[in-house]
Amino acid sequence: VPDEVIEVAYQKGKDFFALPPEAKAKCDLGKGYGAGGYNARGVERVSASVSKPDGSELVGAQNARPPDLVESMVVKRLAEIDPIPEEVPGYEKAIHRYYDEMAVLLRTLMQLTAVSLDLPIDHFEPYFYGEGGVGEEKVIGDCSLRLAYYPALQEGQELLPNQIRYGEHTDYTGYTILWQDHNKDGPQTSSDNLNPPAGGLQVKMPDDTWTDCPPLPKAFTINAGDLIQAWTNDIYRSNLHRVMNPPADDRGDRLCLVYFTGPSGDTMIEALPTCVSPESPAKYAPISALNHLKRKLEATNK
Repeated sequence: VPDEVIEVAYQKGKDFFALPPEAKAKCDLGKGYGAGGYNARGVERVSASVSKPDGSELVGAQNARPPDLVESMVVKRLAEIDPIPEEVPGYEKAIHRYYDEMAVLLRTLMQLTAVSLDLPIDHFEPYFYGEGGVGEEKVIGDCSLRLAYYPALQEGQELLPNQIRYGEHTDYTGYTILWQDHNKDGPQTSSDNLNPPAGGLQVKMPDDTWTDCPPLPKAFTINAGDLIQAWTNDIYRSNLHRVMNPPADDRGDRLCLVYFTGPSGDTMIEALPTCVSPESPAKYAPISALNHLKRKLEATNK
């Protein structure tokens, strides 16, 4: 992905979230998180969406944290859905260019996944791009670009007990292609001397400890979602992760570019033939991609 595509999209995101609340509110579709458009802080409570990989049991609601300390703008790449903030010149071009570059990268990720599982290289093509494939930017899968903005904590701001920037959760469907906020002191795409904002991504390890996952120079962070784990019968895992608060005296904000991917809604997810054997039978019943996503989003918006 060209550096300038990342830099310009990042800056347009910063410009949008710097707008006054009434300007950002014009991009709120009033449908909660996931439908597209802007969501103010307090809408999402992602820790409530924690479930088994097949979504058969929501286990997060009982111990869910308070609402997340995040604002978001979700881009669907659909003219009839996506609001365009007129106050940010060049926003539409920059954000759509970034989305289209992610769609190209997604195709490569799915091809690598297929080959790694001893499947034909184009195995996943019909679920994401249509039979026979179409232009790289014409994704038929359920994909969206989320601009996730974590405002700076203000002096004297009182947080609710256990409230953090983004609660522990697994991602819902396919791969997530994440551009973390790489550098508060210079270009996002610097090859060295990165200084990311405090209060970042953490991943839960197999021994139940949490470890920091800082950005690497010129690299995306790739995370597998629930449907990838179900498709691969636990060969690829959907990790619990979260975004922590910065130190109490830190006044820095944070912006991440998050490209969520998933197959088309009518896809039935079941263990791939190369991922099962007599010793390792399928662990999950077939899952409707659309029903799984809806259930997780409903939990997030409660």
